[in-house]
Amino acid sequence: MWEIDDGSPMVAFAGDWHGRDTGLEEKLQRLCANGITRLVHAGDFTIWPDRSGRLFLDRVNSWAESTVIRIGVTPGSHKDWSHLQTAFAAAADGKPVEVCSHIAALPRGYRWTQRGRRFVSYGGAASIASESRVTDPSWWRDEIPTPAEFAALDAGGTAEVMITHDSPVPGTPKVDAIRRSSNGWSDDALIYAELGSRGITAAWEAVHPDLLVHGHFHVQDEITLVSGQRIFSLAAENDPGNVLLLNLDTLQTSWLEETDD
Repeated sequence: MWEIDDGSPMVAFAGDWHGRDTGLEEKLQRLCANGITRLVHAGDFTIWPDRSGRLFLDRVNSWAESTVIRIGVTPGSHKDWSHLQTAFAAAADGKPVEVCSHIAALPRGYRWTQRGRRFVSYGGAASIASESRVTDPSWWRDEIPTPAEFAALDAGGTAEVMITHDSPVPGTPKVDAIRRSSNGWSDDALIYAELGSRGITAAWEAVHPDLLVHGHFHVQDEITLVSGQRIFSLAAENDPGNVLLLNLDTLQTSWLEETDD
């Protein structure tokens, strides 16, 4: 099993790709040109045990291999969590699960240190569309962290960088605006989504990171709180703002598009 920490001074984060590989080869090539060797994906990457999931993984893994980039995935929502949890349980000492030679899924609460910076990955989110999905074939109850997983996270203490799929409350201005709009969802769906966000908020407060990166809402946005903590929301797929770069020596950030200037 390869280590997610390779000592590199730069790391990249990417938002939801949803199993769509259009443009990803070029994106990884651009990251490689920027000296990136590690990318942490903030969920809805697509890790499915069926043929479509396998094809996506194989294609992305091939491009990651050619660019010498390793991808650690913080799993998102409405993913095959039964498959993931079985794999995590079988892994030794809570280590990431290598799904391809250059792609690994990160268990909830997984911690590592790179360049002296403490990281924690805490995946999952409430699927607001869960009521329209069928349990197990397209929605899994395990998508929301359990009390035991939160307790383990809390016991692990603080970290400087946190990667989640959902956003804490309050989040960035655009994410908060999305949450204020019902968008036609039922009361039950909104209550379920709020349950998930409360859990992520508790995790955020327990870890108290300097910087949190998340996906899920498909918008590029950022905020610096009065505490000095920063939250970054990542856009989806090939939209601008899908990839954020972080300098671990300075904790300065830049969007991938800015590197083309």
